[in-house]
Amino acid sequence: MKKIVLSLVVMLTVGFSAFSAEKCLPVEQVTPEKVNSIISPVLGGVKVIKVSKTPIKNIYEVVVETRGKVVPAYIDCTLRYFITGNVIDLKERRSLTIERAKQLAKEAEKKKLEELKKVIGEKKARELKNVLGERFNDIKIINPDQIPKKHLVTYGNPDAKLTVYVVTDPECPYCARFDTEMKKVLKKRKDVKFEIILYPLPFHRHAGKISQKIICEKSAEEKRKILEKSFEAVRENRTDKLEKLGGECEEGQKALEEHMMFGAKSGISGTPTLIFPHGIVISGWMTADQINRVLDVLK
Repeated sequence: MKKIVLSLVVMLTVGFSAFSAEKCLPVEQVTPEKVNSIISPVLGGVKVIKVSKTPIKNIYEVVVETRGKVVPAYIDCTLRYFITGNVIDLKERRSLTIERAKQLAKEAEKKKLEELKKVIGEKKARELKNVLGERFNDIKIINPDQIPKKHLVTYGNPDAKLTVYVVTDPECPYCARFDTEMKKVLKKRKDVKFEIILYPLPFHRHAGKISQKIICEKSAEEKRKILEKSFEAVRENRTDKLEKLGGECEEGQKALEEHMMFGAKSGISGTPTLIFPHGIVISGWMTADQINRVLDVLK
């Protein structure tokens, strides 16, 4: 607690020292667009939703969306100092930031529920909320027609009524873990198939070429075989095996460009990401039990 307060005091002191030298803007002139243009080049991946006053003179609250969550941060009226962390009312001994974060979470949950009702109805929306618990607010909803349908790797019954699209990276450890959970689902269900959308992340050295090699293969069985070998190498931490799995082709390059464009438009930045029926997107690794429970709600 002492460290938090001290760091905040230091930041605020630095901020206030600049007020005399720089113009202090009224909150009405500090639009979300203006703040976003200032912080995006530095932070990236952050979208400013709202700017409002705080109990602290010359410090404004900035509500930002980052990684699917809406959280409060702060900026001084000169728009020079951006502040994250707890604002603590020492007199009342309470964190204004934590209280505000809880309020924003409730508002986001209500909004998400309303969006889902339009897609799957109120009953199923509430059932899905109960199934997902804290992960409910991580849901995104996209237009299923935007999902790229070519160059996918199919697992399960091709004629299954339910399709789950999985945005995956062949060098991603959590994707390799998800692969084992996916197979547990397929052992028990014939009403679902998984379509793998290859999405190599830039910081994985071998993922791009392995993805291209998979796309270059004409045989569905061979595609699955290469992906399985890649996940096996990841689980064994064998980079030497990954080096031997890659390849390049023009078709693969074009397909991956399409996949990356789809991910950017859909707000997908990590793997694995699951796209359930009705375009319901949930990012992150899920267990077989969690997947089954979501499918049972949506079927």
